[in-house]
Amino acid sequence: MNAELKLFALGTVGVTLVLAALLVTVYGAETGRVLQALAARTPLLLSGSPDFSRFEGGFAANIVISFWSMAIAAVAGTALGVGMISQSFLVRAPSVLVMNVLRNSPWLVVLYAMLYLLPFEIEAFGTVFSFSPMIKAIIGLALPVTANVAEVFRGGVEAVPTGQWESARSLGYRRLQILRRVVVPQAIQFMTPNLMTTYAMLFIGTSLVVVTGADDVLSVARTVIASDGAHYATAIYLYVLFLFFVFCFPIAILTRWLEQRVRVRQ
Repeated sequence: MNAELKLFALGTVGVTLVLAALLVTVYGAETGRVLQALAARTPLLLSGSPDFSRFEGGFAANIVISFWSMAIAAVAGTALGVGMISQSFLVRAPSVLVMNVLRNSPWLVVLYAMLYLLPFEIEAFGTVFSFSPMIKAIIGLALPVTANVAEVFRGGVEAVPTGQWESARSLGYRRLQILRRVVVPQAIQFMTPNLMTTYAMLFIGTSLVVVTGADDVLSVARTVIASDGAHYATAIYLYVLFLFFVFCFPIAILTRWLEQRVRVRQ
């Protein structure tokens, strides 16, 4: 873990210095005033409110969207992955088809599709269900990530030695019982690094939800630029880039550490 900690420290310091150098290069003597403006706008960019009184927009919205999208994708992707390794052709073929369609669909196109395909509200059993821009964004991101999770599940299951299946069959376990009680617990160690990488990709992808009208950090950034002037655009977008880096880089370092641990165990 020491090597990863050194890489984390080096990367954090290095990227921070590079972004700071870019800021100074662009603004020169005005850098101090620009930094003060960024500090004043930080609560709005992080929480969607100017005083942290609520956390319904800004960078907090990106975190919420990524969390729920990953949760939905984890459940749906696991089910799809089970279908992909099914012995029944009638189950396996549609599962593989759905996975390939979702996996090869551009995320931006899927988000636009959800924006126009999903209604603003729907009434069912006397209850009105509304689809806010955030809900559309969550569903739009969850669909392609479901395919990635399904592939991770399939790869993790196939990484478990076939002898585990044969040993469990000799004890009288059925296929689903073997999968649930024997194979999946062992496959989790292979899946975890890839799932973390998938989540990091998903979080970066939340920058696309601005097209759905969700009140994410880029939407707030555009509002701030329109309010304060285009002169601050470079500083604000560099700041947003820094926020994404600070959130995703630790995940990348932890993923690398977990991958090395898996290799050592093998």
